[in-house]
Amino acid sequence: MLMRYGAFVLLLLTGPILYGQSEKSEKPYKIGPDVSAPRILSKVEPAYTREARENGCGGDVQLELVVTRDGKASDVDEIGKPVGCGLDQSAILAVQEWTFKPGEKNGKPVPGIAQITVHFHPER
Repeated sequence: MLMRYGAFVLLLLTGPILYGQSEKSEKPYKIGPDVSAPRILSKVEPAYTREARENGCGGDVQLELVVTRDGKASDVDEIGKPVGCGLDQSAILAVQEWTFKPGEKNGKPVPGIAQITVHFHPER
């Protein structure tokens, strides 16, 4: 059975802005009026696992991550109910390979918190 991937959704948190720390110790910014949202530049499609294919598993994997100043995904964690069949881990591994245009504050890149939903829907 082949797999169709639904749309990837990038949801960004809004809230207060953290400011004035060094890059290594800097906590990620929450997207708000002074901080632009990061944008996806390239994606690696997650694998639809054999276990998922054999069991007809599918669903939405909700992830939260930090997009670093250099546009990489960091600290990728599942935040929703697990889908199972290896799809949760597949989504995490794929998103860790994605590249982003980081969010900006005053025209300079800053680390930011993002939420992404990866959709797995088996073909019927």
